[in-house]
Amino acid sequence: MSSTSPLRRMKSQDSPTAWTAPGAPAAGFARQGRDRSRFALPGLRLSTATASVAYPFLAQAPLTHKGTFLGTNLGTGAPFTFSPFELYRDGLITNPNILVAGEIGSGKTNTTCALTLRSIPLGYKVAAVDAKSDWARFARAYGGSAISIGPGRGNRLNPLDVSDALLTARVDAEGNRIDPQILAKASQLRLLEGLIEIRLERSLRVEEKTAVALALEQALHAAGGKPILSDVARALRDPDADLAHDIARTPAEMLDAGDAARWAFDGLLSTVAKDLFDGPSTTRFDSTAPIVAIDLSDLYNDHSNLSIAFTCASAWMEAALATPGNGQRFAVYDEAWRVLAHAHGAIDRLQQQFRLARAWGLSNVLVLHNLRDTLNVGDAGSAERNKAESLLALAGTKVIGYQPAKELPGTAAALDLTHAEVDVIANASRGEFLVKLQTTAGVRSYRLRVDLHPYELQWWDTTQGMQLQHHLAGAA
Repeated sequence: MSSTSPLRRMKSQDSPTAWTAPGAPAAGFARQGRDRSRFALPGLRLSTATASVAYPFLAQAPLTHKGTFLGTNLGTGAPFTFSPFELYRDGLITNPNILVAGEIGSGKTNTTCALTLRSIPLGYKVAAVDAKSDWARFARAYGGSAISIGPGRGNRLNPLDVSDALLTARVDAEGNRIDPQILAKASQLRLLEGLIEIRLERSLRVEEKTAVALALEQALHAAGGKPILSDVARALRDPDADLAHDIARTPAEMLDAGDAARWAFDGLLSTVAKDLFDGPSTTRFDSTAPIVAIDLSDLYNDHSNLSIAFTCASAWMEAALATPGNGQRFAVYDEAWRVLAHAHGAIDRLQQQFRLARAWGLSNVLVLHNLRDTLNVGDAGSAERNKAESLLALAGTKVIGYQPAKELPGTAAALDLTHAEVDVIANASRGEFLVKLQTTAGVRSYRLRVDLHPYELQWWDTTQGMQLQHHLAGAA
């Protein structure tokens, strides 16, 4: 056997670009320690931006040292901090909205809690609409306000409420005056259209939208600017002749145009909406509370009524959040997949809410199980499907936990994930997430492990029902 070293044979046989064993280190670089083989690689200089592309998750600069501590960057072992408000102030992002998705048991609720509830000591507040009772429990634990909405609860919210402060004169960033009445009316009209579309299970036609807009105008006049849902229903059944004349229509023509909308609205008021949302509100949004949560868990298994309740409760909450000087808040829409999968009109409203986030000082947090539930609202290429995809795009930060194999192709396509990013969510353990965000310097992705304190594990436990059943079974 030849005694020639394999490295020496490589040097004599391979091309000049092959890995070789040079006789001396490159100029300017001192050899560290003793190297018996005298093997070395040629030096290579490159920017961290290039390295982060060549070696994703391995060569990353930290996103920021400001904001809320969430856990550990699994690519570097460094602490991972995040705050959409701090990143926006520093000019690193322009979109503060967040999408959180993950299968049951992936830890998405705890991750949302780490992002929002840990931010309360830093001066931020939280508002949440939840189809479960988790956020109401969190609100009570943090000294906030919990509003439970359900049959027999005694609470009622008027989704057409407009904050008194919102009706004061306003100006935009350029100093131009904004008519608050028109702003409030536009929000009320979006709500009415959304509720009718839930009942019709389709989008409204042009003539139907005209009839609804006219009915809202009539209800505002009749109720002195503070209408309830029944006022709109009466206006749809008996259009005002003068208002119809203003748009060159007769009452009969408006009655005919609003026929489907009228039946849908009358049907709406025969549901749970009559008792829970038709009438003056029995409570107020406490803007001083660190967290305000609306609990819809009584309707959790009632899909049609839950969609209506979620839409009405969200509208009531958003009217309060739109009030100037109300502070910076996270607006959490937990279990939103249950609503978006069944409600066409809910997507339009959420789109508008996401677009207004910066003007209102909000970071909207949309919590889903998987993207299939959201994209199932319509066939590929349909208007409703395009709206759903547009809503996902309005979230500048995506926090994605474990997704089963059948969900990966759709998730990758909807969020434009790379193969490396798909691999992260395909193999994520509980509490591990892909964080992908659009920054002003381009897209960045991180592997995050959310680290929880033992007390947080107790406070944020979302498996209490199962734990109780296990305890009772053991006792038996």
